[in-house]
Amino acid sequence: MQRKLRLAAAGIFTLAVLAWMVSKPPDTGPAREIETPGNFHFVAIVPPGMTSPFHVAISEGARTDGARLGWRVEVQATASESDFAGQVTLIQQLLEMGVEAISINSLQADAIVPVVRAANVKNVPVFIHNSLTPLPEGDITAYIGYDQWRGAAKLGEYTCNLLAEKYGTTPEQATGKVYILLGIEGFHVHRRTQGYIAGLSRCPAVQIVGEQTAEWDREMGANVATAALQRTPDIDVFYSNSDEMGIGAALAAEHLGLRINRDFFVLSIDGNSPTLDLIRADRYTATLGVDPMRMGQTVIDTMNRVMNGEDVPQFVLTPSIVVDATNVDAYVAGDTWTPPVAGSPELDNGLPSGSEETSGRTPP
Repeated sequence: MQRKLRLAAAGIFTLAVLAWMVSKPPDTGPAREIETPGNFHFVAIVPPGMTSPFHVAISEGARTDGARLGWRVEVQATASESDFAGQVTLIQQLLEMGVEAISINSLQADAIVPVVRAANVKNVPVFIHNSLTPLPEGDITAYIGYDQWRGAAKLGEYTCNLLAEKYGTTPEQATGKVYILLGIEGFHVHRRTQGYIAGLSRCPAVQIVGEQTAEWDREMGANVATAALQRTPDIDVFYSNSDEMGIGAALAAEHLGLRINRDFFVLSIDGNSPTLDLIRADRYTATLGVDPMRMGQTVIDTMNRVMNGEDVPQFVLTPSIVVDATNVDAYVAGDTWTPPVAGSPELDNGLPSGSEETSGRTPP
């Protein structure tokens, strides 16, 4: 088996790109001067990048809802999700252009504090989307997102059920090997990893055999998974902090001759369209569906309420659900979406959201 893995690994990347790579949307480029119609609100959405279908979907949801209201919704993103300085520059330019409100998804909370303060001085409402983790400083009108810890914990529990079925045990007695693909270091990674490990406490005999960053990237996910399988050919589950890295892992294992949903499983977080298509085709196991399109719509809806003088919760909790072959069609149709509710802050403190209880298990 190991000899087969070594022989197959050499051609994985070319084959992977030919087999599965979908076209990535181009970066929107630097901020540009815009003439704002006098009767329209001019607002901005700033994702950390546009290489992931997740951020594209959030932006499209915001644009769609903005168009319904007659707003101009400007989306600006850097070419790389690790370009924190570039994101700050884009936000500065948008403030200079006169945006009336701005929603930011940053992977490094500390990096955007100066521009949040600048927006506060200009009395421009600042929103944070895809996160309920408070910034260390600066005034935020509302945080909009799902509970990353508890969402990831659902996938941990789901893992116990998968392994119990594979090996013919109960979830509590399940055994198996799990490998974790991490995103770029920050609070998103902390919460999604810690929550997943907490969910695995249901099956304490399951081993975490390794973890490594793949920087939210599909090709890097394939690289990391290939190397992991060469070291440990009998990995049962790849858990990824995001769908794109998970797709890379699934791709890598299949090209090494393993059968997904039989020899191995892949779980991740996002609920992106490419992942849903793969689930339907029995080429992916499950994703935590957080419905980024509707999250983007929720951002605009929250901005609209604020601009109309309404009070809104500072923490707007959007739903999440494990999506697999049994409910993928219902998820796509929006049948699993529930209206956002008032939530609470998700602190980057190593503890479950809203609880003082620790996970009882630490990463390897």
